[in-house]
Amino acid sequence: MTKGVKHKDRLALGATNQGPLAGITGNSVVRAALQKTSGPKERAGELLLLSSIDEVFERFDIDSGSTLAFHHHFRNGDRVLQAVVDCAAKHGVDDLTIAASSIFPVHAGLVPHIESGVITNIVTDYMTGPVADAVTAGLLSGTVVFQSHGGRARAISSGELPIDFAFVGASCADRSGAATGRQGQLACGPLGYSMVDAAHARATIILAHEISVEAIGKVDIPASQVDAVVPYPYPGLPDGISFGSTVPLRSPEADLIGRRTVDVIRAAGLFRDGFSFQTGAGGYPLATVPHIGRLLEEEDLVGEFVSGGITGAHVEIARQRHVKYIKDVQCFDQAAVASSTTDVFHLPMSAAEYASPIYPNPIVDNLSVMVLGASEVDANFNINVITGGNGRIIGGPGGHPDAASGAKLTIVTTRLAGGGYAKLVEEVGCIATPGDDVDVVITDVGIAVNPKKPQLVEDLENSGTRTTPIAELIDQAKGQASRTRKQNAGEVCSLVEDRNGHLLDVILGD
Repeated sequence: MTKGVKHKDRLALGATNQGPLAGITGNSVVRAALQKTSGPKERAGELLLLSSIDEVFERFDIDSGSTLAFHHHFRNGDRVLQAVVDCAAKHGVDDLTIAASSIFPVHAGLVPHIESGVITNIVTDYMTGPVADAVTAGLLSGTVVFQSHGGRARAISSGELPIDFAFVGASCADRSGAATGRQGQLACGPLGYSMVDAAHARATIILAHEISVEAIGKVDIPASQVDAVVPYPYPGLPDGISFGSTVPLRSPEADLIGRRTVDVIRAAGLFRDGFSFQTGAGGYPLATVPHIGRLLEEEDLVGEFVSGGITGAHVEIARQRHVKYIKDVQCFDQAAVASSTTDVFHLPMSAAEYASPIYPNPIVDNLSVMVLGASEVDANFNINVITGGNGRIIGGPGGHPDAASGAKLTIVTTRLAGGGYAKLVEEVGCIATPGDDVDVVITDVGIAVNPKKPQLVEDLENSGTRTTPIAELIDQAKGQASRTRKQNAGEVCSLVEDRNGHLLDVILGD
């Protein structure tokens, strides 16, 4: 079955839906459902220093139907999203659209607000945990839209997704209103996603753990974009940053996949001065970082940059001077956070600079290599990173489709099976990244090259690197699987956009 036919079938399901998504047949309708009247960012007046989130609701016109933006730099340690929505409910505000760059298990307390109608729409790049399960169960009355990191930045900066109020949990702010995640006791790294929110929201509210009497030196959110500051103890817990997919795997399979990955990069002729790379979230991609670092050292090469979500392993490569600098949109661990506060080669970037398709020359378009993970890969090299074999929503596009589209060489790493389910399948349960943007899949059993990339096939053959047709890997994956993938048959519960805002796929609920 071709990708186009598959989408057509799923859209037909959406069109016959009798629930809240009834009548949805295309992206324009989705946008119309989410858009509200909102002008360009204008600071309302003098900076307000407020005492609490309650006072924010008293001083600003946060009405029912508003769109509120949140970031995920504290990941599963975030304490702002829950607190703000709790306060909205207390003030009788409902019908909110939550534009959160990611949602984690720590946000389980949002489920009652979904059931009561305080939250009616969600736009996000990643979602896992009880909120994701509530969406799959059909508890949300409105729409869920999954966007990529670049797609979110594009939608906000273009006005397609107007933000009424951006709430930013910051480790430190100063008396001018400038805020940062790279200073203070609760540093969490650059606030790359909030940079876009604050630049375009109708009003921006900073919730800061510390208020500095001196001007902060590493500004992520400039004072000109801030309307109010609330001294707020512990807007996030740094211990929650290293969570789930941001922890590299340490296993013989991960080591094997890492070695195969550098073999492919070398065979493709990309290990040379000026080399740049990114590794996405996921245990296998992150496990390749030390292998790439060792090869750079052995070859005595100096790469240009490493980008994306940053770990201590990336920082170590930069400290060994094997790349000139780091471009960081979010930190994945405390070693990266510490580096972001001190190392001059460690540079922040906004989500727009990172991956927006309408930003001039975004970083993803300058990548030599992108190493990604997958929950499923299919015969057409389409990638699923949103749903699992059990039918649950377990993630989201994140930067996956952005970097896959921009990099010269896109590598996807995975085992043949996981949790009892085949990870290489005839057809993925949900497309997050189209197969046309994927060059090669590296597994613990073999390497499959996309037949649409004949030059890479030739390069690997010339290097003596053995490859396997993906159909053979799919057959082997079937043999390893002990469970059959759950096929949800409920109503459409989520829409998946590509990075340009077009409808890419839909997800069915229970």
